[in-house]
Amino acid sequence: MEQRVARLVPLLFLLLPEQRAEACGTSRCCFQDPPYQNADSGFPPSSASGPRDLNCYRIFGAYYECSWEYEGPAAGVSHFLRCCLRPGHCCYFSVGSATKLQFSEQDGVPVLHNVTLWVESWAANRTEKSPKVTLKLYSSVKYDPPRPEDIKVSRLAGQLFLEWETPARKDGAEVQFRHRTPGSSWKLGDCGHQDDAGFESCLCPLEINEAQEFQLRRRQLGPGAQNGPWSSWSSPVCVPPEPPPQPNVSLLVKPLGLDGRRQVTLWRQLPQLQLPEGCRGSKSGAEVTYHLHLHMLSCTCKAQARRTLRLNKTLNLSGAAYDLAAFSRNRFGCGPRQSWHIPAHTRTEPGVLNISAGANGTTMSWAAWAPGLTYCIEWQPQGQDKSPANCILTAPNEQASAGTATHHWSRASGALGQKACYLITIFSSARPEKPTSWSTVLSIYHFGGNASEAGSPQHMSVKMLSPDSVSVDWVPSLLSTCPGVLKEYVVRYWDEDSNQVSELPVNPTETQVTLGGLRPGTAYSVKVRADTATSRGVWSQPQRFRMEIQLLESSDLPIILASLGSFLSILLLGVLGYFSLNRALPHLCPPLPTPYASTAAEFPGSQGKQAWQWTSPADFLEEEEESLKEGLVMMMPCEKVKVADLDTPRPLKDKTELFRGTPEPALDTELPLEDKRQVQGHPQARVLEPSGQDSLEGSPAQVAGLSLHLGNMQSPRSDSPSHMGLEV
Repeated sequence: MEQRVARLVPLLFLLLPEQRAEACGTSRCCFQDPPYQNADSGFPPSSASGPRDLNCYRIFGAYYECSWEYEGPAAGVSHFLRCCLRPGHCCYFSVGSATKLQFSEQDGVPVLHNVTLWVESWAANRTEKSPKVTLKLYSSVKYDPPRPEDIKVSRLAGQLFLEWETPARKDGAEVQFRHRTPGSSWKLGDCGHQDDAGFESCLCPLEINEAQEFQLRRRQLGPGAQNGPWSSWSSPVCVPPEPPPQPNVSLLVKPLGLDGRRQVTLWRQLPQLQLPEGCRGSKSGAEVTYHLHLHMLSCTCKAQARRTLRLNKTLNLSGAAYDLAAFSRNRFGCGPRQSWHIPAHTRTEPGVLNISAGANGTTMSWAAWAPGLTYCIEWQPQGQDKSPANCILTAPNEQASAGTATHHWSRASGALGQKACYLITIFSSARPEKPTSWSTVLSIYHFGGNASEAGSPQHMSVKMLSPDSVSVDWVPSLLSTCPGVLKEYVVRYWDEDSNQVSELPVNPTETQVTLGGLRPGTAYSVKVRADTATSRGVWSQPQRFRMEIQLLESSDLPIILASLGSFLSILLLGVLGYFSLNRALPHLCPPLPTPYASTAAEFPGSQGKQAWQWTSPADFLEEEEESLKEGLVMMMPCEKVKVADLDTPRPLKDKTELFRGTPEPALDTELPLEDKRQVQGHPQARVLEPSGQDSLEGSPAQVAGLSLHLGNMQSPRSDSPSHMGLEV
């Protein structure tokens, strides 16, 4: 018997832990020892790893909650929430790997008295403990944070203002916030105690040109220093940069196509927006969107003229005038705008619009594009672009079935009734409520009223050009101010004697024509009309003129007068110049003295001085020539002539002999031209004998004597009295 008891005792010890575990369960607080050894071992609370930040509080209803954080590897860690009612009387909750536990008063934890709570984490044969918290669970209430969708964000005095409704039965709270910008860490801020009933608010800093992320938390303010636990941080409240970044957009408008629409291309460069980590979602509140505002200026009678679109790359618009504006938008509103004006495109097509005016009014018809379209007819007087144009909408059932659309105005409406130039534009749309659905059907100029009478040329004049041609001028027609309306001018003239009629077409841009081949002495009449593409104009009042026979062309008279005036001017200038030179010549060039009227030239003689006077220059030249001839010719017998030794000097008297009574020539007396040439060139002297033959030829003595005579003539002047005459 004893052996059987000894065998059952070890079995009871083995079965005892299983019974204890089954008795504690997992939902109630177990008042037994924890299922791990050395429950008091582990790292101190200041350790870098382990459980921390334990919060236990009452949640609304009959439940309570404890939550904590664990620093370190979470694999293989088991958490146990310990609760002591008094020393030595403790229990625990086995939580496993979770860091949150909910329980009620029926789970064995007193809530109306102070209890001490802490967390023990067991892993790898090691136990780590959190700091202990002592509180009364029923009085510790954890508030909820505000929901982001309930928070209104606005700007107030350069700061960010957050406002939300106070949750039910959770007023009188203390609020904190934290915020960060892209790439920065959290910064903590205090919103203070909330005293306003029904609303809570917080004033936060606003960063310029940077997006921000905000989070809020709340807690209950208890009596004294006992405050409730902080709520968890709210979901991110994202604030976009202020001001919103502006996109860089350029515009390219292509010509109007055959479908009545033109493509508008938007070249955009959107800025890259940096967002915090919690604000990178599509609907976080920090995003910036880019839009295009479109305003159709033409056809003001349509239902909808404005529309805001997303900033796309291309638009298809009609030929109407538009205002476009690109802008950015965030939760605070719109940023600055970049605007463009697209002017209306005018494409005139004569003949595509038929307009008929009668007693019943004005009817307009054009080719219908498609059935079921709404047309907008717009007309505006030329030059009144700043004033709004008149327009009218036509319902789809007003279109004719034969592919033609028509519209009729009564005379009482006064549409197109004034004598003026109108720009008529027709637009069409299958969805007239959309400003981007319109297309341009046609655009044409039309002259209202009776164009035939209004376009008749006025103030015609005729000017004579030649005996057989004239020039006809007139003031431009009123139709010329309407582009594409005036087709041509027609000039008709006829001979009143024979009634021969001729017509000349003239371009619409010209207001003058020359009529040639006219007969002098004949009377003619001329008149002008202005024609359009659809009708002939009314003739102007005839202008009568007569081709006169002229002896002198009136056009030649100015030339003759100019020539005569030029001749008389030249003649008068010549006479005045002649008399002026005669009067000024004695002062400019005084006369030179003449030798026969002056005693300034005196020549010294052999015995004293004597003055020579000439009756005339010719006498002086004859006397000088005769004197030289007599001085050069010496009559000597041939037999007495001896050969002269040129190298032997002789006395002066042997060389020459002067005729007595012949005056000595002065040193500065100039020889005749022929004698100069003979002396300078040293020709042979020629002496005529009575027989008239040359006697010096072959006579060496005469040649030598002549050479000696010429040499003495070329000797320099001497100042001594014995050398005053010529040496011969």
